[in-house]
Amino acid sequence: LSERSRGGWPRRPGLLLLRGLCGHTATVAYLESIGRLPLAVAIFLGKIHPMAAALLSAAFLGETLRATRAAAILASIGGIALIAGPTLGDTGGVALPGLLLGLSAGMLTGAAYVCVRALSRGDESELWLILSLPLFSLPFSAPAAVAALDGSGAARDPAVWLGLLALGLATQAGQLTLTRGLARLPAASGTQAMYFGTVSGV
Repeated sequence: LSERSRGGWPRRPGLLLLRGLCGHTATVAYLESIGRLPLAVAIFLGKIHPMAAALLSAAFLGETLRATRAAAILASIGGIALIAGPTLGDTGGVALPGLLLGLSAGMLTGAAYVCVRALSRGDESELWLILSLPLFSLPFSAPAAVAALDGSGAARDPAVWLGLLALGLATQAGQLTLTRGLARLPAASGTQAMYFGTVSGV
């Protein structure tokens, strides 16, 4: 293993904690917005994270946001709007809290990625970068997850556990590639590439 891949004690625990806080809060806000907004609207608002990451990295990391990159991000957001389709404009009766949750999810996701970029540019262990989000989220999420599984009887279904295992492995693989990508690319460029997830999901 390379030095960055090894464990040891965290070198920047405060920034790792902030990364976990932003990532966990963004996930909760996104899931809550899905319950309060039309799905297309929630997805669209969640996809503003590259713009948030670009602005925050310029402000806090000194990374340059060129006009061409800003235009490309705006064009990507426009593409998400086209994929979302006509339902994006159907926000009748949507409460303001749902919209604020969706916007918060996008902004906090961008902030989490800027934390990853800052940690990746330093000498923080790759292991802690990958574990910072699940270690932060686990104490808040595990009790509710276990209670939901017990209450529904799903805990006795092997297919549920296999699905959760597959989801966990895919998530950690995504975290690994995210960490390595943001170690090599500015936050604006690295996060814009994540729009491919929307296309592959469709």
